[in-house]
Amino acid sequence: MANSHAKKRSMLFDEPVGRKRIVSLTPLIDVVFLLLIFFMLASTFMKTQTLTVITPAPDESEEVDTDRVVIELGIHTDGHLTIDGKTVIVSDLEDKLKARIKESPEAIVSILAEKDSEVQPLIWAVDAARRAGADTVSTSRVGSVK
Repeated sequence: MANSHAKKRSMLFDEPVGRKRIVSLTPLIDVVFLLLIFFMLASTFMKTQTLTVITPAPDESEEVDTDRVVIELGIHTDGHLTIDGKTVIVSDLEDKLKARIKESPEAIVSILAEKDSEVQPLIWAVDAARRAGADTVSTSRVGSVK
């Protein structure tokens, strides 16, 4: 009798042969979405800095005051920069502009970007000119920089 009772009990806990258990992924997906929502709400978003650039139409270009020194900063299509025709690397750009502006505090920084040049070097150039202390920064798109 004890043997038959043990046999029945073991049959109750054994899985039926041929049937596989299917694991439901629904609770896992619910937890993942809850974590996603939590981290989205708990995170802080950086406020990006913007740079306002107003580009005039070709027929609205202004004459440059010729009494002031003009520092020409060239942006070439291959990404390299020049100050008055001399190649300069991006990391030295601000220091070179500071030195030139120290010589002529009223200088105008004229940024000449070649037609097919990237936008990022233009942003670096305008930012470096502002940090170097330039009062007037002008931008132009040209066919080629000398």
